[in-house]
Amino acid sequence: IASEADVAVGSVYRLFPDKPSLLAALHERMENRFIEVMQAAWERTPVFEDKFEYLIEALLAEAELVKDIMPLYSMTKDLVGCSDYQPGIKMVSTINENYATGVRAGAFREIPPQVLGPLAHAMVEGGMRALMSNPTRANRKLVHKELVDVFKRSFLVDQ
Repeated sequence: IASEADVAVGSVYRLFPDKPSLLAALHERMENRFIEVMQAAWERTPVFEDKFEYLIEALLAEAELVKDIMPLYSMTKDLVGCSDYQPGIKMVSTINENYATGVRAGAFREIPPQVLGPLAHAMVEGGMRALMSNPTRANRKLVHKELVDVFKRSFLVDQ
């Protein structure tokens, strides 16, 4: 890592005393990146029924941008859990906060946050894995369509 970053080995160890710390930083950076993308997509339309369309599109596009690092991200979740940082906690919290605005507006079904956040997060993560396993344009369209349909059927009041 130090060699690739063109820094001294001691510099890496000063910032990251062990592998779990380094992986936690990677996970936190990726999570923050996905949260920014999610927030921008969420705010793109005031129409709650359309939010899933933009949200799924943006998250799948971001997953494609970071496709080279996604396998490492997936494989190291358990190692990161050994550190102070818990992967996905901020993402789940953001999902719950956004979803609550739709509940208050009467557009989304009321689902307990301890179920909703982890469930929605897992659904999108599963869609990203399905896309990464077959990164064709046709599969991307299929994954996008199916995720949006599942989200709408699961979470919209009028479905």
